[in-house]
Amino acid sequence: MARGHIFRTWDDYFIPGTSVLRNKFTAPGKPYGETDPDKLRTLEEAFAHSRIQELAETPIAGRFDYDHMKAIHGAIFQDVYDWAGQERVAPVGQFMTKDGHAYYGAGPHLTAAAEAEYAKLASKNYLRGLEPAEFVDQLAESWGEVNVIHSFREGNTRSQFVFFSQLAEQAGYRIDATQFASGAPLRDAFVEARFHSQDTGRNDRLAAVLGQAIAPFDAGPGESHHGAESRSPLWQASFPQSANAAGRASTAPSADPRRGMLRQAGRGYRAEPEGR
Repeated sequence: MARGHIFRTWDDYFIPGTSVLRNKFTAPGKPYGETDPDKLRTLEEAFAHSRIQELAETPIAGRFDYDHMKAIHGAIFQDVYDWAGQERVAPVGQFMTKDGHAYYGAGPHLTAAAEAEYAKLASKNYLRGLEPAEFVDQLAESWGEVNVIHSFREGNTRSQFVFFSQLAEQAGYRIDATQFASGAPLRDAFVEARFHSQDTGRNDRLAAVLGQAIAPFDAGPGESHHGAESRSPLWQASFPQSANAAGRASTAPSADPRRGMLRQAGRGYRAEPEGR
């Protein structure tokens, strides 16, 4: 792959003349990377899995803002794509559709929506101090909104799992991500719940699914709840929000009018399915 490639349009992401993403697995005769889509998928999944394991052991310290999410995406896909950690630049417009489900189109409104959503987490004290049911509801609300923004060209779901797992741990909860792996009991329900969120603007189904895989940390005898979680690497890497930050979260569903535009979108730019 030529160094310094600039991504401006949807086609810029692809190896010229193909529907395969440009990638770092270059070789003689493959200046833009691996051209076989099955081989690329295998390589991408292997390298991403390895990086996700690294992040579980040595998480990225951050403030649970947009830069934190970008850093996580960059770490996961640094071996595969030049644009790892970068907001997607296409398709430009109010929305795009994938398999009939609407997402934000690229452009300033996507950036603004992302920044606003992460700011909500800060205003809610990163979901700290919530009882389990309220925590799950608020986590689902944030997760559903971040998903419909869909900041990256590829790898949104994996980045979201790392980000929200770290967010959960600093709030005293653990997400059992193994229940959402391919073939796992909650996988299909999770995918369907996110599509429901996109189509309706409601995150109740997502909360119902996530609630089956989220539990508070167990505290040992004589040990406080926060004493147990403080041993977690994810907790230790988390931004130490001060106790006087904004308090409990509102349980009201999102009222962002742009979600209404997305729900009403009958036609849009059709992108390749990701779901990963």
